[in-house]
Amino acid sequence: MPTRLVRDEYEGMTLALAGFLMAMALVDSTSIGTLIIPVWLVLATRRGHHGRVVVYLLTIALFYLVLGIALAAGAQALIPAVGDIVTSRPGHVVMVVVGVGLVWLSYRIDPKYRAKRGHDPAESSRRWQERITGALSTPGGMVGLALVAGAIEAASMLPYLAAIGALTAADIGMTAVVATLTVYCLVMILPALLILALRVVAARWVDRPLERLGSWAGQRAGSATAWTVGIVGVLVALQGVGGLL
Repeated sequence: MPTRLVRDEYEGMTLALAGFLMAMALVDSTSIGTLIIPVWLVLATRRGHHGRVVVYLLTIALFYLVLGIALAAGAQALIPAVGDIVTSRPGHVVMVVVGVGLVWLSYRIDPKYRAKRGHDPAESSRRWQERITGALSTPGGMVGLALVAGAIEAASMLPYLAAIGALTAADIGMTAVVATLTVYCLVMILPALLILALRVVAARWVDRPLERLGSWAGQRAGSATAWTVGIVGVLVALQGVGGLL
């Protein structure tokens, strides 16, 4: 019966929507929490302790899933109540203000701006890498690290928010939404799991490329976050401006 219920609700999902959700999940798989931190952890993990990286990945996937379900349920409940407010002129003004504020914030957190004020991005990346790999000592440290990483990224998870918005608009039912978000979160951690598997079976060949990837990604993580926040700000502001015209 539950299987038939999910199948019936999935009839509202088009192939285009499924492709969009898959693309968003793969974009999410390249974030700091789902790729950069796992690469650092994989490189720092000793033989016999790879399961702790899996604990980290499953925890951050579960964090995303719970947050996504809460956001989707809230969106479905609030749309009828606040739909008129959001589409009103004051609502669009608020969107413009929020969008401009996010663009300003993206400039403030950009490493180039911080470098002008004496901040060294490379040194900051090194310190964060040391703290992150230090959490490998216990499985509990991995759980805590995953929750912190998920909480930090929650403010800029543009692909995930876009996926939740698309699912809400498709009106496929909450059961199907939960199933879809579960698949989304598994796809999101799949690249990191593949990297871990390669490290287990072929460490000699993958360690050097992983070290270069970890160094390159760590130096550019701040810029990627700033760009994501800025893009969100521009999209929100444009949506507000469009409603005012």
